[in-house]
Amino acid sequence: MPLLDLVREAAAGGVDAIYLRDVCGSIDELALTTRALHAEIGDEVVLLVNGGPQAAMATRSGLHLRERDMPPNAARAVLRPRVAIGRSVHTPEGAAAATGADYVLAGHVYPSPSKPDLLPLGIAGLASIVAVSPCPVIAIGGITPDRVAEVIQAGACGVAAIGAIVEDGDPRAAAAALRVAVDRALQHHQVEASMSSEISVGSDASAIEIVVNGKLVSVVAGATVHDFLTAKRMTDAMAIVERNGEIVPRGDYSETLLRAGDHLEVVHAVGGG
Repeated sequence: MPLLDLVREAAAGGVDAIYLRDVCGSIDELALTTRALHAEIGDEVVLLVNGGPQAAMATRSGLHLRERDMPPNAARAVLRPRVAIGRSVHTPEGAAAATGADYVLAGHVYPSPSKPDLLPLGIAGLASIVAVSPCPVIAIGGITPDRVAEVIQAGACGVAAIGAIVEDGDPRAAAAALRVAVDRALQHHQVEASMSSEISVGSDASAIEIVVNGKLVSVVAGATVHDFLTAKRMTDAMAIVERNGEIVPRGDYSETLLRAGDHLEVVHAVGGG
């Protein structure tokens, strides 16, 4: 399927981030491709490219770094604060060194045709990366809808997939199946976290109650949308937040105070393609 059609179908199925990896083409060629993709999918789907800060600036996209690329904090020094930066990691050491990234892409978790000669991390390996990562972790490698709950339980905040979408005859349906699995797993995880939070807060007068994805949640008075996402191991760049019926611009997450009775709808990352 042509790239533009594939991206259109994946976006329609519910992915909210797409990493376009092109290690052979020039920045000018990459810019032409991303211009067409931006026109097709708009701004609601985060588009990330490889190639360094110059590529991200030329394409008006986020940046995804391989583990052997420049450190994320070095890229962050060049790019605007709100430009999404991710990094692929394969070990706890690699994750611990990802300071400056908005997320790390940890893999491969399960056996994957794209990594036939390398042992997968497994759930224990993924959990060890989550334990030391300075930012939210997205799981990749052999991800299928029936494996999503397991990786979310291990601490991942989302999943990314290549073959599960690209190699499916109906990429829109494949993306939608992953979207549903992630939303369900995250909601279950958030309910458990909220119950723990409510128990720990007790009668603390500094706590307020809001409704998140239909569930009552206690948060600290004075918390912002950014604070809430961070507490739930989500990242601003990979989340879409609707507050009281209106989409909150990502650039305003840190300034948008949560108030008692607020209703939030939160959608977080499913990487695709």
